[in-house]
Amino acid sequence: MKNGKIIFLNGTSSSGKTSIARELQQILEEPYLLVSVDNFISMLPQKYLNGEDPETLNKAILKIIPGMHHSISALASSGNNIIVDHVLQERQWLKECVNVLSDFQVLFVGVRCPLEELELRERNRGNRKKGMVRFQYDIVHSHNIYDIEVNTSKYKPLECAMQIKDVLKERYACKAFKALEKKVKIVSSRISTD
Repeated sequence: MKNGKIIFLNGTSSSGKTSIARELQQILEEPYLLVSVDNFISMLPQKYLNGEDPETLNKAILKIIPGMHHSISALASSGNNIIVDHVLQERQWLKECVNVLSDFQVLFVGVRCPLEELELRERNRGNRKKGMVRFQYDIVHSHNIYDIEVNTSKYKPLECAMQIKDVLKERYACKAFKALEKKVKIVSSRISTD
């Protein structure tokens, strides 16, 4: 069975990833499943999501995220095309995604937006923890390697989706994860020889 393709959207909370993902599902010729970090976290019991036990919530998230990464691999191995909606706020999460998804065609998309606009969206949404965007802002794009970057302060979700679709058509578009895989191996080999 042929592996499915993966469009991997990475950006801070409130950057517009989910809106872009939904537009992509509408405009792409083949069906794409949406795998979202928010959906995986929302599987937890409501008492943890309400903040009653933040320590248990944090421990649970550290188990959920690797499970999500492996589920992407399992779904794509079964021939499903996937759109990933993620916030790579931990260096280990990026490393794990690169390792787990190294055998797949992954279009890595940076979803960017200026901090001031993100903080405004965070306040207006009301369902986001205040300060989360500021915490994530410098972390999620720190690796600085993408196949394409879109700016949701300049373009509407459909326009961003169209930009991604155009790049997806290019034969050699999916290079970022391969470059990151080499970078991860170099860093790992340096650590093991020290």
